[in-house]
Amino acid sequence: MEWGAIVLAVQILLLVAGWVLFQQAKTELTARAAQVPVLTEIKALQKSIAALLEQLKLESTQTSAQLEARCLEARELLAALDRRLQEIAASGAGRSACAPETTAVVSSSPSPSPAPPPAANPALTARYQEVYSLADAGQDNAVIAQSTGFSVGEVELILGLRSRVS
Repeated sequence: MEWGAIVLAVQILLLVAGWVLFQQAKTELTARAAQVPVLTEIKALQKSIAALLEQLKLESTQTSAQLEARCLEARELLAALDRRLQEIAASGAGRSACAPETTAVVSSSPSPSPAPPPAANPALTARYQEVYSLADAGQDNAVIAQSTGFSVGEVELILGLRSRVS
């Protein structure tokens, strides 16, 4: 029986070792199974992010092109406005740009001299000077707009017209 007890003890040890190895393998497989969905989700998220980045690049390119087109249109409008202002200035100082043209009536009395052009609004001129001085000091258009009460677009227009007039 001595050999029988030894064989039984060895069999019990082998069963315990097998059970421990089984439990260890089971734990590893469970851990791997839990990781597979996470890895799949991570890969799906990476693909989604890549697609979103591509879409963002495309939309930024389109927006850039639209902005360029609008800037070109604005430049053309400013050039047309400058031409119109030059035409008005050249056509005579007495006529208003908004008044319709009338035919002159010949009379025996001498015609009055043309009226001088209306003086610029001093308060507005002071605000323009404030815009110019802030720009000369190196301030950003947004800061100038905030401190003067003009919009950023108005500040850009004022500064743009200043460079054309100067």
